[in-house]
Amino acid sequence: MPNFGVNQFSDLSTEEFSSRYLMKDIDFKNYVAPPVHDLSKVAPNVKGCNPDPTNFDWDSCGVVTPIYNQGACGSCWAFSATETIESYYALQGGALTQLAMEQIVDCDTAGEDQGCGGGFPTGAYTYVEGAGGLEPLTDYPYSAEGGESGSCVFNSGEVAVTVTAYNSINGETGLYQQLSSSSGGPVSVCVDASSWSSYTGGVLSQCGTQVDHCVQAVGYANYGESGAYWIVRNSWGNSWGENGFIFIEIGQDLCAIGDYATVVTATSA
Repeated sequence: MPNFGVNQFSDLSTEEFSSRYLMKDIDFKNYVAPPVHDLSKVAPNVKGCNPDPTNFDWDSCGVVTPIYNQGACGSCWAFSATETIESYYALQGGALTQLAMEQIVDCDTAGEDQGCGGGFPTGAYTYVEGAGGLEPLTDYPYSAEGGESGSCVFNSGEVAVTVTAYNSINGETGLYQQLSSSSGGPVSVCVDASSWSSYTGGVLSQCGTQVDHCVQAVGYANYGESGAYWIVRNSWGNSWGENGFIFIEIGQDLCAIGDYATVVTATSA
């Protein structure tokens, strides 16, 4: 059962929480899904991680960066994309490197992608590929936590990692296949998080389907058994939820978790 209680959002109204921490003005009806990812065409990751079919967390493999905090900015889409690029760069041979989500927030203004106003992870991938890559977080630190993006100050000479392809994951079955395969890894997912503000732990068993937030699925527990759940990393700091994570019940596409899921191919720039 989920637990709800007092946390950093308790003094906010529903509207205040939505306007500051979610993407209330992004319409996922405009989302264009990329081709479905085919694991059969992907070589096992060089990390040599071999997920257990019942319980596994990619954090245990050393390919998940620490929990971030987006602050009062609807930049979750940039965080979700950046976290997934970080993970696949590590899986595909690079060192686990914290990358500059602020670069995406400031510089990607195409289509639905509008900084603190929200966007799509697929738009972020397209931007990163076209720009030639992302700088390290140390060179372009996050500064939009107050709710405003900054001017683009991207330095192509500092790029560490770039994206060469991105693909969709098809539903909860595809999500499990990706998370449980030695050729897989974490997944960017976009969800309905309108009921998450007071979550403090346990397994979420009820949720809406109006997508307004993007996060990263990093594992699962008790798969195929009673009480199965996804392990999902959020970007509201490690004081929220289960040390920055939320557990979401498997089996009913809760929060639309399998509807807007993507992975990337990431390499050195």
